Amino acid sequence: MVQVWSPMSQLQRSPEPGVWYVFDNSKRIAIVRVVEVHGRKLLRSVTFDHDPAQRQLIGYFPEDAMRLAVEVTWSEYVRHTGPSTSNRK
Repeated sequence: MVQVWSPMSQLQRSPEPGVWYVFDNSKRIAIVRVVEVHGRKLLRSVTFDHDPAQRQLIGYFPEDAMRLAVEVTWSEYVRHTGPSTSNRK
């Protein structure tokens, strides 16, 4: 069976509940986390930086829209860094 590359294939669950990492190969590029805003659970995507103060907000997404969150996150990453090497077919 051949695995087809997609942004979702770059998502990895963190040991911390409600937190996922998005990678480009082995480089962590973003963090997606469940947050509560005005009593509603949302997914919050931010760029990754070892210094939390340097992380940039990518966006908020409905809690049940992980695929959308990851695809937008990946799209923003590629827009800022150029084509990735992860999506080789």
